[in-house]
Amino acid sequence: MLNVSLRSTVGLIPLLILSSLAGCGGGGGSSGNGSISIGLTDSPVDMASQVVLQVSGVAFKLEGSAPETVHNLMPATRQIDLLQYQQGNVALLLDHVTLPAGRYQWLRLIIDAQPNVRDSYVVVNGRECELNVPSGAQTGLKLNRGFTLPADGSVALTLDFDLRQSLRAPPGQTGSALECTQGYLLRPTIRVVDNANVGAIAGTVTFAAGAVPMSCLPKVYLYDGTVTPDDMEDPPVPPDPLAVFPVDIPAGTTSGTYKAAFIPAGSYTAAFTCDDDTTADEVLNFVPAAGTPVTVQNNLITTVDFTVPAAP
Repeated sequence: MLNVSLRSTVGLIPLLILSSLAGCGGGGGSSGNGSISIGLTDSPVDMASQVVLQVSGVAFKLEGSAPETVHNLMPATRQIDLLQYQQGNVALLLDHVTLPAGRYQWLRLIIDAQPNVRDSYVVVNGRECELNVPSGAQTGLKLNRGFTLPADGSVALTLDFDLRQSLRAPPGQTGSALECTQGYLLRPTIRVVDNANVGAIAGTVTFAAGAVPMSCLPKVYLYDGTVTPDDMEDPPVPPDPLAVFPVDIPAGTTSGTYKAAFIPAGSYTAAFTCDDDTTADEVLNFVPAAGTPVTVQNNLITTVDFTVPAAP
């Protein structure tokens, strides 16, 4: 059972703290430049209590232009725990940085991930382990989504990490004391969204039986388009979820809330599950089994509530 409704932009403003930076034009004549702001947010992961990236800069590649433009973070390199930036919270990396106007091919994050250096790391079961980012130290995390920067205007982009699909333990070492010997691997799955064209989904999950199963790992799955909900696999097999969001159920209660921010406007399918989802092919019990259609609109929060039926 579910309920779908829309709320106004008032509740969305705290989620999209960069949105006011996007699409603003200047007065007078054209300068040939625009300004860009870049933020980081995250979809969480169960295996870690911290996932820290040391970010030193952001690079941009203008179409038809020679070398990339690199902007170091100000005032300095930052260690960012991605797990602190969820449900619409954003770590602001660049704020109104001036770039030449035009079409950009890509951007990349410059990540410090040197072996045997405490720069980027992950904390699992109380142990701090190396975080290996393939080519991160040399070429950074290259994001091949282009964007257009208008003259005398501005663009605000949010980079949404999906750690459930990005963070991997060393092969064969999950749950082992050897996990820190080789370090964890970050192969980032990142959505790049324009804050001027996004909305959000939020709601409540209620258990009709009056108790939450002890084994429940409550999550809401979101899929592009109209699909039948399925699990998440590695490598991805359609329909793979666009993102997975946790449900916060306080201890001793029978309901909880979730929030999915920075969702591009469009049509989606949402579903709830208590089941654990590994990278293998498995059958998850979704509520509702066929999912529910959701329409996301710019600067609006769509409310989608779920009721988990009592076991027969």
